[in-house]
Amino acid sequence: MPAKSSAARRMMAPGITLAVLASATAYTALADPYQRGFFPSCIFLASSGHWCPGCGGLRAVHELARGDAAAALGMNPVVVLLIIPLGIALLVAWIRAAWRGRPAPSVPIWLAVGLPALLFIFWIVRNIPVLEPYLAP
Repeated sequence: MPAKSSAARRMMAPGITLAVLASATAYTALADPYQRGFFPSCIFLASSGHWCPGCGGLRAVHELARGDAAAALGMNPVVVLLIIPLGIALLVAWIRAAWRGRPAPSVPIWLAVGLPALLFIFWIVRNIPVLEPYLAP
C-alpha cells in the first residue's frame, strides 16, 4: 500500500494556485486597466472591431477588487456573475479535497460543455447592435 502524502505536499498545488490568483487580483486592483498600454488589449477586438466574451473582464476584476460591484457588472456581467464565483467554488473544492487527502474533483461534463456554450451565446448577444450599448464594456 502506498504511503499517504503529507498535508503540506497535498496542499502545495492548490496553495500555489491560490497565491498566484490572489497576487494577480491584488496587482489588478492596484494597477489601472483603463490606462492604455498598461495591460495588453484584446486581439479579437483589435482585429475585428467586435467584443469577445472576455472583453472588460480585467476591468471587471479591477472594479470588483476595489469594491464597486455595479461598475464590475457594467464591464462584464458574465465574469462577475459566473466565471469568478465558479472559479472560487472550484478552487475551494480542490483545496478541501487536498486537505482531506482525496483526489481533486473533476469538472462535471455539463459544466465542461455548458460554460463554453454559454460564453459563445454571450459573445454573439453582446455584439448585436441593439444590445451592444448595454453589454459592451
